[in-house]
Amino acid sequence: MTGPSDGPAGGRDWLFVGLLSAGVFAVAHRLGLASPYVVNDDVRQQIYWMARFLDPSLYPPDLLGDYAAAYVPAALKALYFAAAKGFGCDPILFSKLLTGGLFVALALAFFGLGTVLEGRVLGYACAAMAWCLPYFLKSISGGLSRSFAPPLLALFFLAWLRRSGGAMAATLLAQALFIPYIAVLCAVCACLDAFLCRIVDRPAGPFPARPWHGLALVLAAGLVWSFSHGLDVAGFGPLVGRSALAAGPEFSAAGRLELYPLPNPFFDLVYWPFESIGLFLDIGLVAGIVSLAVLLPFVIVGARRAPWPGLAATAGRPAAMLLAGSLLLYALARIVALKLFVPDRYITYTVNLLYALCLAVVLRHALAGLLSRRLGRFVLLAVALGLGLWRLSGVGLYDYRADAPLYAAVRALPKDALVAGNPELLDTVLTFGQRNVLASFELAHPWSLGYWERYFPRLAHQADAYYAKDPLAVLEFAKAYGVSHMVVREADLTPEAVAKGPLFAPLDARIKALAERPGEFALLDAAFFPYTSPEPGVRLVDLRPLLDKLPAGAP
Repeated sequence: MTGPSDGPAGGRDWLFVGLLSAGVFAVAHRLGLASPYVVNDDVRQQIYWMARFLDPSLYPPDLLGDYAAAYVPAALKALYFAAAKGFGCDPILFSKLLTGGLFVALALAFFGLGTVLEGRVLGYACAAMAWCLPYFLKSISGGLSRSFAPPLLALFFLAWLRRSGGAMAATLLAQALFIPYIAVLCAVCACLDAFLCRIVDRPAGPFPARPWHGLALVLAAGLVWSFSHGLDVAGFGPLVGRSALAAGPEFSAAGRLELYPLPNPFFDLVYWPFESIGLFLDIGLVAGIVSLAVLLPFVIVGARRAPWPGLAATAGRPAAMLLAGSLLLYALARIVALKLFVPDRYITYTVNLLYALCLAVVLRHALAGLLSRRLGRFVLLAVALGLGLWRLSGVGLYDYRADAPLYAAVRALPKDALVAGNPELLDTVLTFGQRNVLASFELAHPWSLGYWERYFPRLAHQADAYYAKDPLAVLEFAKAYGVSHMVVREADLTPEAVAKGPLFAPLDARIKALAERPGEFALLDAAFFPYTSPEPGVRLVDLRPLLDKLPAGAP
């Protein structure tokens, strides 16, 4: 298709794409914007402690809070600090606004990629991929460190296609500040390109090509190293190795994380990206297969019509180097797992980015007839927006409003209270109740060896106390750790809940053994453990008046 509709993009196009993208996000995440209790699940392990920026008396120093703060890159902490101190913005609210901003940035980067490859029509088709494929918003949701991966990778690729070494260097430094392993990925891809060019005597790429580019690489490497070294210095590292990964039941399918054995590369490279393209996650397996079957004729027609030689001249080499570097790091990360962190982080963003761009190209040329007409372009844009609003609705969000009365009750406790209970319930108590907890589920990170050595004993002792049959065991536990309150969900202490597996390996077997002992669960003894009930089926037990019942000499 030729003509003014496929010419260079103007300022109005960029503004229009930005506004449309903001609208898609606002509608898709409307529940999250309307309620503080509808958030991305990982907000409960990375963002919660930043409430200190508004009230320094919240979350007194503790193992969990110290680790959560060390786990977040300094640049991201500074961004949240500036929002809190400069605008009084609550960190949980800011996490949602930041998600929206990063989503808009991703859509604009996709639009830019399309315009560089061919023109404004392909630019809109590429932006539509950001709207219609849930993988991207799901990855960005939460305003976390990983949220920067899709937009910064897309911006790095865009700078590469535009042959702007300065923009590539700036993006690389931003990656090192906000999402270190993506900086490693992009640095390796760019250096691989430079190395291969020397071998085959091809023109040098835009980065690294100048002396100061080397300084940018060294600075990025220093930032990545300092983040990793900071975790080690704080006593939270190093990352678990392959032998420990294989031996630890917490890494198995029955454990906290299904990381070992490592998944078949087919899933990382093919199945999961196509799961995002098709309607597998929206409706189900059959609908997913049908949706891909419907797409197939368009893909075939578009692939025959697309001007691949011209596209390859612009993007072939950068795309090949990006994919080659990603595959190289992915293979290396699998060999030394998890010393380079979770292997799929080095390939999944690249694969989804390239799949999305290829899908945009083939659809744009398969629908060239419709796109040559003004009405056709309008209809297709409306269809893309409608599909995006449907597919992205609630993506990456979890609704925790059901326990709002419990959070209010916990917020009424002294700010130095320490709460124990079921780790899964304590995630939300920690975040929305704004009080420290002894051990939560989301912050159970067995891949950080130093941290896990200190964390697992309190997690195990907490489980022992929660499912104890002897009241004194509960009080001894509370005194040992300084626990002031217990949150008890009565449904946890039923034979059905225990039989199902209340937590994860290796604690499930331990809990089942405790439950099989004679007697009733101690925390259900209302005479010994008086309680208030913030909501039906949930007890809040104040342990402080009971600690004097411990016999002399008890720990």
